[in-house]
Amino acid sequence: MISDHEYGVLLVSFSRHSHQQSFVQAFKDHPRIRIVGVADDPDIDPYLKPLNQAWAKKLGVPYIEPIEEAVKQEGVDIVSVGHEIERRSRIAVMAASAGKHLWIDKFIGANLAECDAVVEAVNQAGVKSILPSYVYNSLVRQCHQAVASESPGELIGIHVDIMFNKGLPTPIPDEIRKPFFLPPGRWKFPDIKRELLTVGAYAVGLILGCFDRITEVYGQGDAYFFQEHAKHGAEDFGTLTLVDENGRIGTISAGRIGVGTHGAGGPQQAFLFGTGGTVFIDGTRPRFDTHIRSSILEASYEPPHDDPMQWASSTPSQVIGIFDDPMTLALEDFIRALDEDDAPQFTVHHARDHLEILLAGYHAIVQNKPVPLPLDEKAVS
Repeated sequence: MISDHEYGVLLVSFSRHSHQQSFVQAFKDHPRIRIVGVADDPDIDPYLKPLNQAWAKKLGVPYIEPIEEAVKQEGVDIVSVGHEIERRSRIAVMAASAGKHLWIDKFIGANLAECDAVVEAVNQAGVKSILPSYVYNSLVRQCHQAVASESPGELIGIHVDIMFNKGLPTPIPDEIRKPFFLPPGRWKFPDIKRELLTVGAYAVGLILGCFDRITEVYGQGDAYFFQEHAKHGAEDFGTLTLVDENGRIGTISAGRIGVGTHGAGGPQQAFLFGTGGTVFIDGTRPRFDTHIRSSILEASYEPPHDDPMQWASSTPSQVIGIFDDPMTLALEDFIRALDEDDAPQFTVHHARDHLEILLAGYHAIVQNKPVPLPLDEKAVS
């Protein structure tokens, strides 16, 4: 039986460290979703409260402080968590404990202990959860379909390239380069994001859906395109090698590579290696391509001065994608799960294992050696 129940969504924070604003249109367009408020805490970055209030006004809903009170509001069924990674575990636990379902942007915590706390809270409360960023885009769906159809035969390996062409690379003087690679744990910066975490997460999510349990991780990440990252010792580009319990090997390269390096905003592609052959999948196809010589040779584009690393802005694209919107697909899966008392494709349980792999990759970069899983954070620190 088709349900007509409406679900009220509370938007927690429009932090520029998240994709909250990217979720809004999907929520607005769905006939069974109603945005009921925007919420945050009083002790937030100075820029954030006016931004939250502006979104609340634009959406015609109240702005509520603190989050603890907001999640208790009548009419809130789902909490969309869009805070920086350091706050997500606390918010998710708070919302789950109040009996609210969770829509969370990419990560559920800053370390394994925080992730475990979210998983435990969701299990105890019996609520549903989804991280919509990982399994609904075209590249992942095509890869999973190819593996399921056994197009490459028995899968033995995967390589994934996911890169965003955002920002303007510049020469990096030795005197500003930090002499060591920053270990995991420091995620929040005013001017950058750690790109193996931010972009590499998509590739790791893809491999998780194709492989069995990952048992070993190796990484590299101390080469730079951007001064902003080099002076922090925090990667703008990196690679990971994952080995699963059956000896299959997955490799990824991920990060940002600068404006104008790809017509569709950056390569999103995968090679599936199997006993019967190799399958190549371009996640930016099918698409229409346009190549206008003058627009390339005479381009004077620069990133916005108030967003130099382009967290919230996009670069000009010379292609038009003709595939389904992943946020719409994710929302349909979430509503199906709520209606049928089922689990969406990517939940907090997957997200916990996902972050464990990324953390192991960072430790491998720092130590310059493979790190086994399960991860013992005390042993590798």
